[in-house]
Amino acid sequence: MRKLLSLTALLLLAPAASWATPDRSSAGTIGDARAGMHGAAPRLYWDNGTRIEFPDGGFTLQINTLLQPRYTYTDASDKSDERNSSSFDMRRARLYVSGTALHNEFSYMLEGEFSNFEDGGERRPRLLDAYIDWNACDWGGLRMGQFKPAVSRSWNTHAAHLQFLERSFISNGSDFGRQQGLGGRAELGGVELGAAIFNGSLGDDGANVSNGDTRHLFVVNARFNAMGEMNPYAEGDIDWTEDMALNFGAAYAHHKARAEGTGDDIKRDAVSADVNLKSNGLSLHGEFFWNKLDANGFKSKPLGFYAQAGYFLVPRTIELAARYAFGDVDRGTLKGLGVVADDVNQVSVALNYYWWKHNLKAQLGYDYLNVDQASSVGGEDINTNRWMLQLSSYF
Repeated sequence: MRKLLSLTALLLLAPAASWATPDRSSAGTIGDARAGMHGAAPRLYWDNGTRIEFPDGGFTLQINTLLQPRYTYTDASDKSDERNSSSFDMRRARLYVSGTALHNEFSYMLEGEFSNFEDGGERRPRLLDAYIDWNACDWGGLRMGQFKPAVSRSWNTHAAHLQFLERSFISNGSDFGRQQGLGGRAELGGVELGAAIFNGSLGDDGANVSNGDTRHLFVVNARFNAMGEMNPYAEGDIDWTEDMALNFGAAYAHHKARAEGTGDDIKRDAVSADVNLKSNGLSLHGEFFWNKLDANGFKSKPLGFYAQAGYFLVPRTIELAARYAFGDVDRGTLKGLGVVADDVNQVSVALNYYWWKHNLKAQLGYDYLNVDQASSVGGEDINTNRWMLQLSSYF
């Protein structure tokens, strides 16, 4: 935790230090940008985050916080009553530090998690996103650091912008976590294209993990607006799109890794494809996943999808949403599922109240998960019901 807080403090102090540094550089260098900071006073204001701007120097800094306290009642109906639970938890507690440098030529992001709910057991702070973007031109750029591979639109949607309290099980089981690597993006003819190479490490979802061999994870992706303009990474039609907007996206990943401890060779090919529609308070999001796995000779081809719809019963204020997800796990396991399964079904319902778009909202949700265990481990169904209440703030 000390390391994370120290790094955050250094980033907060960096602009002030650079502003006070005398210029000893020749014309046309970065030193000119620093010298220009003396010509105009910094600005401090709020714009979807607390922002500090150094106008003449082209440097900005923004601070955001995400808090999501939650109550959950879990009814494990196929298990003993001792496995049921009623619990209050801090689902997410995150700090974001982001900004730009050299008049938007560069941008950066640092994200830390202080709840670490997903790990279970000991909850210690950890680093999530940490990267630098070089916006080389209007139509393209590079990113290097730790960030999310482009597989799964749902996984790449900010936690504050989700329509449901949790992503679907098939989304959580099909992503690659966060990885360290290098990626490039380009926009050609209205189509957004991307390609990236990552360590592809398996431990801790790849976050903060070095690569122990020469194997890597490769990802390519594409996205375009077929009709109108839309941000597909903000679920629900919170902005009340007057003209219908339609967006498509797809990604492919090829992954080779070696499991620590066992030394097993693991190969995985993955495809995700999504469609998104928004119009006058109505939103539709759907995504298909296909995987081909080869873990030291054990082969399976899990596939699945989810489809969700939402509608504002009261414009921009009260939204009702429903989602169905299905997965054919093919005698395998998905990340987060915890058991060897054949088919998995999930039904989710959410009632959302927005005080201030996705910045401040309350979410009441119900989730039913049916897992058909593989015959090799008994072949019995496991049914779980969850009722959840969550407050979400992103300031």
